[in-house]
Amino acid sequence: MTDSNPDKQSSHKDICHELEAHFKIIQSCSIETDGGERILLAARPESRYPYFYPRDSACASGLLAYLSTSDLSFADDAYKLLKSIAYFVLKVLRDDGYIGQRYALSREEKSVYKQEDNNAHGLIILSNYLLTAEARGENIQDIDKFLLSINSASQFAIKNYYRPEINLFHSTTSIHESALEEGFSCWTNFAYLKAFTLVSRVNDDLDAPDIIPDKILTFKSAFKHNLFSIMVSNKRFLRRIDKRGNYDFKPDFTLLSPFYFGFGNEDKSLLDNSVSFLERQLWDPELGMIQRYLPFSGDIEIHTHAGNGPWLQYTAILAQYHY
Repeated sequence: MTDSNPDKQSSHKDICHELEAHFKIIQSCSIETDGGERILLAARPESRYPYFYPRDSACASGLLAYLSTSDLSFADDAYKLLKSIAYFVLKVLRDDGYIGQRYALSREEKSVYKQEDNNAHGLIILSNYLLTAEARGENIQDIDKFLLSINSASQFAIKNYYRPEINLFHSTTSIHESALEEGFSCWTNFAYLKAFTLVSRVNDDLDAPDIIPDKILTFKSAFKHNLFSIMVSNKRFLRRIDKRGNYDFKPDFTLLSPFYFGFGNEDKSLLDNSVSFLERQLWDPELGMIQRYLPFSGDIEIHTHAGNGPWLQYTAILAQYHY
């Protein structure tokens, strides 16, 4: 049945044009690798950061998955890009399941920082591709390779980054380089909750219990329960629990991690309280946007060589929350 309301039809057309415009911007950030895949680069090949970052592409993969299963005219193009990015991740993933911070077009790892959230981002990309291919009824030629890679990346993260004594993932730097990330951060743990939630969906939708073992799926359920009880204090989320077990109450954009990774409706009051707190503390009166964190100059843990932005990116995610 079609909607005969001309205003609604016009609005739908406008949204389609907007989505297409944004997709073309994403496409313009893609480039062909030495192996023939098209991937997203953080910056132009001749610039300072001509690298593939799993974190950036994991974010893009969510949009590409959505566009790929839509009735938009460029759905197939979105799917091709998503598939190509996933194949690149499949190739760069180390035999033991490790995924690094960034990669050159030649697939050479160029990591400068450890950033333990990257295994989560790699899992998100691989899972988004498989789930999208299944939803579209596509033939997945290397399905066993993908499933084995998901299993390997999951096991590596649990073995190397998960701390069973606190039931959380530990990170050294993760979302950025600052020492303020060290410990058990809100960002890293919700990144892994997103990753293992998608892995569980892959297991269900692709019926893969022989490759993705039950212990990974049961781990996700226990981890989720622990995260929503441990990473909370004063009726809001915590930025992190530091390596000594102290609660870090400082304001940070990463208090939006539950929303960013798709868990905003799990406990709305916790998120609402967190947003109210970070807005009060991080709003920049001159720019009219939020900072990443407050630059406490006397705190040696807060390393500010790159500044405490970008304001626009974090403010856009905050705007999505309010919308």
